[in-house]
Amino acid sequence: MFVVRPVTAGDVDDLMLLAVKAGKGMTSLPPDAEALANKIALSEESFARASYHPDDYFLLVLEDCEKGRVIGTAGVYSQTGARQAFYAYRVMSVTHYSHSLGKETRSEMLHLTNDYTDCSEVGTLFLDPEYRGNGHWLSRARYLLMGQFPQRFRSHVIAELRGWVNEAGVSPFWDAIGRHFFGMEFDQADQLCGVGSNQFITELMPKHPIYTCLLPNEAQSVIGRPNDSGRRAMELLEEEGFQYEKVVDIFDGGPLMKAEIDHLKSVRRIRQGIAAPTAVPLQREPTLVATNRLDTFRVVFDRVALDDDGSLKISTQALERLGATAGDLLRYISPKKSGEKPGGEIE
Repeated sequence: MFVVRPVTAGDVDDLMLLAVKAGKGMTSLPPDAEALANKIALSEESFARASYHPDDYFLLVLEDCEKGRVIGTAGVYSQTGARQAFYAYRVMSVTHYSHSLGKETRSEMLHLTNDYTDCSEVGTLFLDPEYRGNGHWLSRARYLLMGQFPQRFRSHVIAELRGWVNEAGVSPFWDAIGRHFFGMEFDQADQLCGVGSNQFITELMPKHPIYTCLLPNEAQSVIGRPNDSGRRAMELLEEEGFQYEKVVDIFDGGPLMKAEIDHLKSVRRIRQGIAAPTAVPLQREPTLVATNRLDTFRVVFDRVALDDDGSLKISTQALERLGATAGDLLRYISPKKSGEKPGGEIE
């Protein structure tokens, strides 16, 4: 059985193995022991805090309980741009018309923007390839966190997806723009961001709009295109209610998605019930079930059933994985669709 829980200092070796498997481009999970230890420490501080802080970073891990090792990660930043502005490129259409020639031309431009500063952000989503098929509920566990504790997050949330790179790990978008302004290889810039040294972005990035027609065709074709390994992640975001608003990452041109937290599908379906352990297998669709306290936050994927008296039937094993006992208040994502009568809604 699996459980999603806050990361701890003892997970650093497992995180390092995952970071190596994640490969290039995942700056939020760098293969650097010191950087990972700092992220773990910040997450532990965030889960322990009693109130909102702009530096909060909640890093969840998926643990294979039988093997006792971490096999996946998923994180949430309370606020982007807490220490410096969050920059991205907005893709904007421009129309020019010549009256003398009776001719109209249309172009696209990349405009530097920090419109997404002060949003919350989901990221650091990675699952060991050996466990493929479990990413959907690892991703959704973050929405149980945000939906239960809205006071710790902003009203809107964004998600950055890795941009497209070829088989050699080369980013056409970076080669067309970033290389010329930052004077370094993509891997070096990627590594600097991964360990938290990103001040150079503000100092060296181009400040003027860039006409995309001046870029090589290969670079133009990957603007807003996720890496092949991130296509499913983009689909999961869209299913939740995230939208691509033609804003892309300044390094690799990957798409940025945005949503209002209260409107996310999983958040809208959060219900609650009083834990009532049962040894009888339930013939229900499995769903995400979580504890209702931030400092002891845990999530399992199990079959549950809500009775009319407000008790939530759940397997004894799942309750043990949650570290909960009979009578505890639990929250879960209802599989019921919008418009159906819910039970035990959060007040």
